[in-house]
Amino acid sequence: MEQRVNESPDISHVNDVKTHKRTLSANDRNQIIKSIRKEAKPDTYYYVMVVLSCSVATYGLLSNSTAVIIGAMLIAPLMNPILGSALALINGNNKLLRVTIKAEFIGASIAVILSALLTLLLPVSDLTPEILARTEPTLIDLIIALASGAAGTYAICYRSGATLPGVAIATALMPPLCVVGISIAKQEFQYAAGALLLFLANMVAIIVIGIIIFKIAGFTNPTLSNYLNISVNEDRKTLFSRLATNNIIYPFTLLVLICIPLVIFMANSIEADRTEKTIRNALEEGLTVLSPESKIVSVEFSKDDKEYAINTELNTERVIYPEDIRKLENSLEYKLASPVKLQADVTLVQKVSNESSTNAFQSLLPKPEEKIVEVIQTGTPEEVIEQVVTEKLVLFEGTSLEDFMFQYQRGTGTYLVELNIDGGSILDDQFIKTIETVLENKLKRKVMVVLQYEEPEIEEAKNEELEEVESGAEKTEESVNETVGEEIVPEESADEAS
Repeated sequence: MEQRVNESPDISHVNDVKTHKRTLSANDRNQIIKSIRKEAKPDTYYYVMVVLSCSVATYGLLSNSTAVIIGAMLIAPLMNPILGSALALINGNNKLLRVTIKAEFIGASIAVILSALLTLLLPVSDLTPEILARTEPTLIDLIIALASGAAGTYAICYRSGATLPGVAIATALMPPLCVVGISIAKQEFQYAAGALLLFLANMVAIIVIGIIIFKIAGFTNPTLSNYLNISVNEDRKTLFSRLATNNIIYPFTLLVLICIPLVIFMANSIEADRTEKTIRNALEEGLTVLSPESKIVSVEFSKDDKEYAINTELNTERVIYPEDIRKLENSLEYKLASPVKLQADVTLVQKVSNESSTNAFQSLLPKPEEKIVEVIQTGTPEEVIEQVVTEKLVLFEGTSLEDFMFQYQRGTGTYLVELNIDGGSILDDQFIKTIETVLENKLKRKVMVVLQYEEPEIEEAKNEELEEVESGAEKTEESVNETVGEEIVPEESADEAS
């Protein structure tokens, strides 16, 4: 076996950073090609390093140890084959490309299989935060990989390979592969798919940015250059068809395809953060009334069948009763415009100073038995509609339900509900959407809500004003008729006298 002293390519021949030019000399390029080709070759040393790096990373992930994981990333056996692929593509060296692809595939397969076996041998039941952190990649991870790959390739070309360990830590090639194996062993295939996507994103990003940096440094693909210099007057294939026959187009295409799920993951992450913030704000507003000194420790939520299931941990100075939970659910349903099922783990705390003591535990003393009735019960559609609407209107001071009408359309399976609202605020579309989603969850049918506002005082004033106008008009008409009659009668009398 060939003995190796340093994993990083030997590039001491490259000129100092202060004197180097952007394009390397032919001699410098040849030495870099020779060095990377040597390091990218899969041999016994490479496979041993893959096994050791995978073992360290797997135990670090299972024990949730960041320091151990960083140690595994420093070994970085997969970095050299990936950079070798970039160099092979830009040089059009198909032989080197086959060697590097083989090294990457076999190395990744060993890492996945070994991490799965090690997981089965260890009595670990839960997935740690370090594992879960690598299951939902976003565009940010892709940007990190691009920047890190650019730094590593630039360092190899122009200064020193000492930067490679830092690049390996930033791009994290081995841990995602270990998460794939761990997730498969735990039968969490969704997490395995996310971790595999993270590895592919990192690998493809390094290859793409490596191609660009190598091109800037003067490594040229003669075949590609000929394709780009096609004369428009020549009867040849289109440029796209020619590029499709060259291997260099594939990593760029793959990078674009990988961006699609990364954008989706990022959008979901942003939406989840926004929803959690909305939930926290609604809980804080509700607890300000119920127990002003309460503190929200944690919030977890999930959405299934258009209903939010929210678990929260609270520290309070008073007991939280089921009716209090229902009040919080009521506020959450309006904020989220969706049915909510809230469960709270409440810890009673005692606030003590040298002057006073507030003992929340006194409220745990036995109380007279009371029948706790849920605000919303299963009943007829009339009862459900009235209860849901009345409960939601509590959030709007001075507003109440005057009356309502509803009808069921069998053809469309839809309830048409018309609500007559008395006084108070003008309700927004959010209120309508909340009523519809909550009623749909209770009635198991589609619901359409229409609002009508009752303002008795205004209506009465309008009616009185209209009556006064009509009455005045009648009086005016009578007076006009009387005046006309008085003028006509004397003329007739005069005629008779003559």
